[in-house]
Amino acid sequence: MAESTPLPWHISLPDETLILGPDRQIVATTLQDDDDYQANCDRRSADAELIVQCVNTHPAAMAALRESYVALAFAFNRLHSSGRSRDGELCSDFGKVRGRIEAVFKSTGEKL
Repeated sequence: MAESTPLPWHISLPDETLILGPDRQIVATTLQDDDDYQANCDRRSADAELIVQCVNTHPAAMAALRESYVALAFAFNRLHSSGRSRDGELCSDFGKVRGRIEAVFKSTGEKL
């Protein structure tokens, strides 16, 4: 995956349809053409805000998901190997969630 514009990203003021990088350079815009500017400005501003929030929180979210995966794997191993507990349904649920987390990491190109 190619390296992206460094964080944090910002919304441009007063035109909140532009997304700017840390040096205030344009990274993206949600405005498609001048004809629909007024009619869709609110929606495009909301889209830009969502994009900026998602991009800026991505590293922290992936770190939390990675930590969750490790804790879940540890709990699975402990429960699965415990002589006192053989909760197959819970271990199966753990396995399914771990698979979903692995799929997220694979789809984003992040290392687990």
